[in-house]
Amino acid sequence: MAPAASYKKAKAFSESDLDDPNNFTNISSHEKLVAYRDAGKAMKGDDFNPSEEPLDPELVMISGGGRPHGSIAIGDGVIRCPLTLLEIKARQSSSCPEITRRPRPVDLAIEAALQKERLANQAALEKERLASQAALEAALEKERLASQAALDERDQTTARLIEEERSRNEAGQRALYKLFVGLCEKSGQVPPPMPVFSLIGTNNSRATSHDPSPGVSPP
Repeated sequence: MAPAASYKKAKAFSESDLDDPNNFTNISSHEKLVAYRDAGKAMKGDDFNPSEEPLDPELVMISGGGRPHGSIAIGDGVIRCPLTLLEIKARQSSSCPEITRRPRPVDLAIEAALQKERLANQAALEKERLASQAALEAALEKERLASQAALDERDQTTARLIEEERSRNEAGQRALYKLFVGLCEKSGQVPPPMPVFSLIGTNNSRATSHDPSPGVSPP
């Protein structure tokens, strides 16, 4: 029952050792003890603990599939079972655990290799999924920044065009006022003061604030 060392260095066996196959010298030993524990719980109840009770020879025969290679699964040479598997099966009731074929070490090794490969494939797929998700998020962020930059550039262009249009309108109004002043001087009239030009896109409050009506405060 020593899980991972010679009998001189072995630690005491406990049921929790069955949770990890790496606690044992080989997967075959682990598989045999797990089968023995499961058969014991099925036959004797969930309180069955293989580390606290003497080995049951008949239970070893049941969990190990008899003597397929001339020896029982656990403790051969240490414990004996006078009955054959057929005799034990004949005595079984319907509530007893089913007698299963003992797996070969090579089958266990193949299953362990397949399980390791499955886990490696799952890890590779998860890594690929995370990489794809990160790439997608980076692409979306890049597109968002590009869209924001385009919007900012459009706003700057719009503001520049508005300012250019305002300057052209103001220049045109000044030219018209200058022409009007010249006409007034030729006719001997006094030209009115130059009006305050309103900005494009604003209301007339700015003009009003330069020339408020009597008794009215500018807004």
